[in-house]
Amino acid sequence: MTDTGIPDHFEILERWGRGLQMLHVAHNIASERFNLRNRVTGITTAMLSAAVGTTLFASLSTSGLAAIREVAGAASLLTAALSAGQLVWNYPELASRHRAAAVRYATLRRQVDLRLARQDQVTEADVDATSSEWEEIERWAPQLPIGVRRRARREIARIPQRGLSTVPEHRA
Repeated sequence: MTDTGIPDHFEILERWGRGLQMLHVAHNIASERFNLRNRVTGITTAMLSAAVGTTLFASLSTSGLAAIREVAGAASLLTAALSAGQLVWNYPELASRHRAAAVRYATLRRQVDLRLARQDQVTEADVDATSSEWEEIERWAPQLPIGVRRRARREIARIPQRGLSTVPEHRA
């Protein structure tokens, strides 16, 4: 802190480094979450499609079982809804965009760590460069769900903080 009470460049970058860490971890979590949702909906849709086909085939051969046809009809509707949902939710693209954001935040975190390593040489240009890059990432990064941000904060809180450069990469 300067004599006027204004944070110096080093303190600003140190604080920003913590924010970048949270965003890096959160985008990794979001990427993993959307990958999981994609797998679950894909597997569920495939299983329901197989069950519907089998059930319809069986109900045709035993035409007196109305309950089987009703269950098959409901499963058929659910399968169609999940198939449509996969197109609308677009989990693979969301996962990819969050992963790309996580990589860019990780890169910026490393740059901040390198700048902080030169404690007595951190300048306004370092702060400006970090700010510009961060703003560029924010322009195209997908929005994070609130729950993902909360989980990222909890995960970071469990990591012993000895300095930004000693924080391990998120691998949950």
